[in-house]
Amino acid sequence: MKNIAYNLKRTAGYLLGFVLFYEPFMMFNKIAGTFITDTSFSSIHVPCARIPLANIVTGEWLAASPISLLFCLLLAVTSLWFGPLFCGKLCPAGGFSEFLGNLLPDKYKIDWAKLVPILPLRYGFFVGFLFSVWLGFGVPCTYCNYYSLEIFVNLFITGHLLNNLASLIATFFLANLFFSLFTKGGRGYCLFLCPVGTYNSLFHIMGRYLPGAFAMQINKVSCVGCTKCTQKCPMGAIKMQDNKAQINRKLCIICGKCTHSCPKQAICYQSNLQQEDKYHGHND
Repeated sequence: MKNIAYNLKRTAGYLLGFVLFYEPFMMFNKIAGTFITDTSFSSIHVPCARIPLANIVTGEWLAASPISLLFCLLLAVTSLWFGPLFCGKLCPAGGFSEFLGNLLPDKYKIDWAKLVPILPLRYGFFVGFLFSVWLGFGVPCTYCNYYSLEIFVNLFITGHLLNNLASLIATFFLANLFFSLFTKGGRGYCLFLCPVGTYNSLFHIMGRYLPGAFAMQINKVSCVGCTKCTQKCPMGAIKMQDNKAQINRKLCIICGKCTHSCPKQAICYQSNLQQEDKYHGHND
């Protein structure tokens, strides 16, 4: 019953994210549009952080949608105070890839942490994404797993394929097969290629210096080193050190799977103002 309740709660969060940000619903856009004058172009590009992030870096932020800029601001503020909740609780693209990753036994999956340096690749791609416009690569929609998932969802719901670009179709299968089905944890795209996830993580890292900010904490007294949390973490954000779990804030998405899997209830999500000497968890 505990597992069912937990899975239902996570599924409800991703469904909420779908209703808020995906066509044909786009409720975030409709709500924000009542307060902000914006284009009537109804698309995933309106509440999109990828394009305005690049626009801000290149000095073209005035060309970005005001709703998109608001979305970027909300992501920054929530990640600073509460961590990457969007990634771990609301993002349908990440949730879908994680679900696919659970369909195969781990023996058939790639554990990227054992093969490549994840953090340099992750943040290196983020920097490359931000400056790609200067290099003439244009709008990065063709390799966006968020957009590629949306076009297939719309095909299922409405029978209309929003875009049939071969690059988007390739992105869909890359993100949801190679980087999900055959990746340990199912979030290979989130690890390496999602600029929004890295953007959220950067603010979560800064949040460690902010009084009252929330993060996952591990009770080092209660932790028995069973490694169940490391096995369940979809981002590979938990490692063992001296037989105690350590959470890497640079990768953690606050999904709560570690808390749910811990048999000793040694992991909790709490403010750093509540942190006691017995709590630790961040290998930053």
